[in-house]
Amino acid sequence: MPLTRLDMVDERAALALAGADVQIHTAGGAQVALGAAATVIVSGAQDELAVSGVWGEREFRLYGPAPTAIVSRLTGPMPFTPTEPEHGLPIHLFVRLDGGCVYVGVVQPGGCKWTEDELVRCELWIEPALSSEVLERVRPRSEPPALPGLDWLQYVNADRVRALELFITGWYLATEAPGPASDVSVPVPHALAEFYRLARERPAILGCQNRILSQPEQSAGSDGEHTVIGVENQGGFHWSVLWSADSAESDPAVWVTLDGRSQPRAEHESLSGFLLQFSLHEAAMSAPYWATIDRMPRSLVTELRSMLRPVPLKPFLSPVSPMNFLVAPGLVAQIHDRGSDEVSIWIGAIHRSALTPLSGLDLPWRSFAG
Repeated sequence: MPLTRLDMVDERAALALAGADVQIHTAGGAQVALGAAATVIVSGAQDELAVSGVWGEREFRLYGPAPTAIVSRLTGPMPFTPTEPEHGLPIHLFVRLDGGCVYVGVVQPGGCKWTEDELVRCELWIEPALSSEVLERVRPRSEPPALPGLDWLQYVNADRVRALELFITGWYLATEAPGPASDVSVPVPHALAEFYRLARERPAILGCQNRILSQPEQSAGSDGEHTVIGVENQGGFHWSVLWSADSAESDPAVWVTLDGRSQPRAEHESLSGFLLQFSLHEAAMSAPYWATIDRMPRSLVTELRSMLRPVPLKPFLSPVSPMNFLVAPGLVAQIHDRGSDEVSIWIGAIHRSALTPLSGLDLPWRSFAG
């Protein structure tokens, strides 16, 4: 019997849709049935990181480890290989609720990550999007954690190294026991030395989108020898400081060089402010929960400012793509200047609860994980 969205069946009937010759595997807490007629996924109703489940109104996330048989079903044939019949089979999604399994519908594979031996993670797209009422049922909100506060903001204009330390230690958990101080091959200013000290316990602060080099590199230029301290993720530009151990300047300017050929251009903030901006940017980009807007009139930023606090620094990445930051406990918002009186928005949050207060704003969200 054909199913429509929100039909309730028991789990045995749901798995039976897979057809004959069924193999059942577990992936991130979900049951995955591979059969001759279809693939069937049955997950729990939950809201936990790294556990398979509905992630948003249009997205389901399936987490591994899971065998390569699942990878084949979700990713389709590899390039230059014949299409096998199983690659055209539907993928049915169900979520366990009290009283049975609710049918979400047929989902389509999106981005998948796998190793040679197993599935790591795969996004599956839900169309049409789930209503907010259905989303609350299949992804009930988990208990919010204690969110990192904003004590660091008070130090931004007085002691930026202290502001950097408080932000990093509040946002990132220490993941490693402190190791011995690494031997940096070149002298570095105080703010960068403190950043490296923090990275000993929290290596993630070195970056997930762009990167602060764990070992700075020397690069000769027409105005002297620059110390390259960071790189853009595709190598499009790098950051450097013009500084030496006997320099009278304790907080030097940070220079951006595009494509390795252009004349360096200065960031608006010196090194201590730059490292705070870099850390805010990376925190937003690596956060598990996002809200985004492709383009909107600059005047609408007032709506966000009514609920978030501005970081009192000049624009970050000003020679490339200027952005400013707004923050709240457990949340960093990036406001990108797109010209023509328009901006785009990227907001990263540690937990959905940090985004929830923004859900009432009348803004043109492209995605909203709160």
